[in-house]
Amino acid sequence: MDSRAKKCLLCLTLLAALCGSLPAALAQPVASAAPAARAGRIERVTIADERGDHGLPSPFTHAPDGVGYALTMLVFDSLLWRDRQGHLVPALARQWRESEDRLAVEFELHPQARWHDGQPVTAGDVAFTFDYFRQHPNPFMDVSAVAGVDALADGRVRVRLKQPSASFVPQLAATLPILPRHVFAPLADPRRMSMQGVVGSGPYRVTGYDKAGGRYRFSAVEGHWQGAPRVRELVFVRMEPSLALGALRRGEVDMIRALPTHLLDEAGRFATVVKAQSGHPVRLRFNHARAPFADKRLRHAIARGIDRQALLRIVENGQGEVSAGRFLRGSPWQAGEPLAAYAFDAQAARRQLAQAGYAPDEQGRLRSAQGEPLAVSLLALRGHARLASALAAQLEALGLAVQVQLLERSALAARLSAEDFDLALVSQGVNGDPGNMARQMAGKAPLSDAFRSRADLLELLERQERAASADERRALIEQAQAIYAEELPSFYLYSPLWAAACGPRFCPWFTPGGFAFGVPLPLNKLMFTQ
Repeated sequence: MDSRAKKCLLCLTLLAALCGSLPAALAQPVASAAPAARAGRIERVTIADERGDHGLPSPFTHAPDGVGYALTMLVFDSLLWRDRQGHLVPALARQWRESEDRLAVEFELHPQARWHDGQPVTAGDVAFTFDYFRQHPNPFMDVSAVAGVDALADGRVRVRLKQPSASFVPQLAATLPILPRHVFAPLADPRRMSMQGVVGSGPYRVTGYDKAGGRYRFSAVEGHWQGAPRVRELVFVRMEPSLALGALRRGEVDMIRALPTHLLDEAGRFATVVKAQSGHPVRLRFNHARAPFADKRLRHAIARGIDRQALLRIVENGQGEVSAGRFLRGSPWQAGEPLAAYAFDAQAARRQLAQAGYAPDEQGRLRSAQGEPLAVSLLALRGHARLASALAAQLEALGLAVQVQLLERSALAARLSAEDFDLALVSQGVNGDPGNMARQMAGKAPLSDAFRSRADLLELLERQERAASADERRALIEQAQAIYAEELPSFYLYSPLWAAACGPRFCPWFTPGGFAFGVPLPLNKLMFTQ
């Protein structure tokens, strides 16, 4: 038996052991009191996931990535959610309404909602949740816009805002996991929760978690207040995609969560392949706070010398989309192509480099007017090693001396926070509501551009959040993108295509625009429940 077969056999043996923003001033939809019928119940769906471990699926212990959040939301519910078409639908809140002054949103909770231990979900739980996230900040759930929460009679909750917020309902209300007060209030540190303490109101309980093995088991909550989930048991197992393909062919797994582009053709011969533009662009972040990239002329020249289409072809087999701007083409928030000024032109790039004060020496290496070589570091996650290598080759062709440094996520975040870098490859999702623009462009988080030197850009980012209509907001976002493209604190390269493969019993789907805060994964929990 060869090593690949042994690995697959080991995975299957372990598996067997584990298995023993429309304005809400209008009245919003009311959830049907009777649970929807569940057609074709499935006993078990097994999902192969290359990474495996994404932390304990609770709001303060899951990994800071989309998969960890998606697993957590199998167990917990938010007030609202997004359906297969990407539309907001009721979850714990069966209807909601925004006040005339746009400073409050009132939610009516579903009267049948229950925690897994049988206790009712109350307005007090919702009020407690917002206060708890204020005390225990979470990078995905920013509650700073909330002034306070009032628990009213008859299962109603009023959320008061500090100022009108266009993103509160479509983003935060559809993202924030509501917590049981009687479980979380006694916890001094929610990061130390045990699996037995993970109590939510969602359609599944976590009944197995092997951190070392990267395996999960979720069991359906029978008699759940929204109806019995379509899939009785979900099992996630760590398995490399090449090995998972063989397991999928043999019917030993039902789905490969993330299928690399080089395996698309092979998978398509016997399985169903589901694809979507990720809306998770990779961008080249410049350290604009220090030389040499404090000079935006140099940033412009470097961008003009990058062949983004070639990068997409080399790294992603051409599967994806070269960025037009911050958002995907076709997004309601993407107007025009503000990055068109940086179409690849090596000769134009060299002219701009000369204007910025850099000229090639006899070996073609760029030097400043003082004779210093243009030598830079390029930081990247290990998962971006191929892209970093291809990009470095292009920059070296321009005359830069590039040192690639591959880091783990925490090390990269530390270097970015300390501004200890020249260039860095960064990837963040841009799906969902554009309310995260300000955090990604001007925020203080490690992956943010931390660009705060243009007061007019900061003003536009603030105004779009208070906009009274989608059209007004779109116009403000267009102006903000134009300023961003002119300053170029980061250069958006491309959004890769993401794909999943599945067998005949169960196939996933991608939520248009992502679910919750824009998670672009085929893990919307409604595919398992409805």
